[in-house]
Amino acid sequence: MQKKACQILSGKIILMAGLLLLAAFISGCTAPSSSAPSLSPGVTNGAIIKDPASYAGKDLVLKGKIAIECGSGCWFLLDDGTGQLYVDLAENNFAIPQLQGSTVVVKGVIRVENGDPKFFATNVTAGDRSWP
Repeated sequence: MQKKACQILSGKIILMAGLLLLAAFISGCTAPSSSAPSLSPGVTNGAIIKDPASYAGKDLVLKGKIAIECGSGCWFLLDDGTGQLYVDLAENNFAIPQLQGSTVVVKGVIRVENGDPKFFATNVTAGDRSWP
């Protein structure tokens, strides 16, 4: 009787250890990366504003501070020190919390509307947080 009880207990311990290892493996594999995408080399807001047609349709990664932000977080002005660029999030169905004054990295595509460049974001990273 004692031997059977020990076998059952031993089996439960092995099962629990296996489940703990599985949980650790899964959580390690799905942990979000906190690294932002690599910036587009040599591209500034000022260059985009000066010659928007050269950047139209291009996928870019830009970095700057949020100068002004919509109350619902669906658009903001990105200031990299060379100019402010309008960033639209709504088209890709996401918004960010209020981050005015924060430095962010934005991935997206430039489009020209009525002669003005607009940056349609697909991802925004601030520190170790990322949207969407």
